[in-house]
Amino acid sequence: MKNSKTPLAAAALVVAASTLLGVAGCHSQPSARFTASSATFPSKVAPYSRYLGRIEAWLKSERIFISENEAQELAMNMPFECASNVTDRGVLFVHGLGDSPYFFRDVAQSLCNQGIRVRTLLLPGHGTKPGDMLKVSYDSWQQETEFHLNLLAEEVDTLYAGGFSTGANLVTLAASGRDDVEGLLLFSPAFKSRFFVSKLAPYVDSLFPWPNVEKEDNPSRYNSTAMPGFAAYQESVNALQGYFETKQIDVPVIIVVAEQDSVVDTQWVAQQYANNFTSPIKCLLWQGETAPRDVTEQGATVALQTMRLPEKRIAAASHMSVLFSPENPLYGVQSNFRICDNGQSEGKQAQCEAGEEVWFGPWGYTDKQHVYSRLTYNPYFDAMIAQLLAFTDKEKASTLCARD
Repeated sequence: MKNSKTPLAAAALVVAASTLLGVAGCHSQPSARFTASSATFPSKVAPYSRYLGRIEAWLKSERIFISENEAQELAMNMPFECASNVTDRGVLFVHGLGDSPYFFRDVAQSLCNQGIRVRTLLLPGHGTKPGDMLKVSYDSWQQETEFHLNLLAEEVDTLYAGGFSTGANLVTLAASGRDDVEGLLLFSPAFKSRFFVSKLAPYVDSLFPWPNVEKEDNPSRYNSTAMPGFAAYQESVNALQGYFETKQIDVPVIIVVAEQDSVVDTQWVAQQYANNFTSPIKCLLWQGETAPRDVTEQGATVALQTMRLPEKRIAAASHMSVLFSPENPLYGVQSNFRICDNGQSEGKQAQCEAGEEVWFGPWGYTDKQHVYSRLTYNPYFDAMIAQLLAFTDKEKASTLCARD
């Protein structure tokens, strides 16, 4: 099965080309899939049970389904809660750009099985069709995140916040202005893009609304993302970087990073971890071969997890792989879902799509010997869960950031 290239990479190429060539215009996509819904997204709805009902109705009304299995697609894009009877500890998870609450299914179930309440939300513009990203804004995402943190804070004694990619930016910013967040659980935090030209996204979102238009074949996320979505992401980066210029965050944190992440400047993430997260309770799970210099020089805690795993045909971790269990039905070892549009030659992509043997890595990773597909699962998933449990349980704190 085919999927899209890394969205931020596509956006960066379009912005760069447009800037260099001085081209101004609008790439329109008149189909319903690329047109914003006329209805208003149900944001800031309380209580959470009513919110779920409103979101379900919204998805049923506005989603353009990509398969005949509409029930499965609906379930993947719905926000959810597990261990809802637990009141001592709770985590709110916020997904990334173009993604869905499904990205937290594996992590959530593992934590709920250990008595930690988990709740997720659906960011405005997501879950229905790419066209709904035309109306998004950073402010709406930040406000929705803070609204749901407030809701969960009223129902648990100890509050945690977690996020993936853009969602990690949103919860970090939210925690910086609160005193009731006990800790942050961050997965591939997109504190800074690898692509300098992404900084231009907020200024060209009306000129170039569709930097990448792809076939929609993934039930858990969009393959196409409108420029206003990239602009909202970049504004979260700008807000976070502005905060770090003058302030630090004294909140415990655990961060999971793929060293060769094609989307995020991981060395910059490591620098912020070492210098701007000041709590002594912190851990960096670094999936790669060389611990970042800023972390080692500062003496900050880091656990290195090698991703050179030839027995699994894995060359490196990817931006998305940190979240998923090897048993995940869509992204795990046994799934036939492949992301073959992975920054390699057309010939190798065709071999991947034909079902030939592949190796796995991030977007853009290639070599002469192998055909590559995106790595979509975490071979250290159980070890990561053990670290998350150590982070959220004072009795297990001595094992935090233990090396494998």
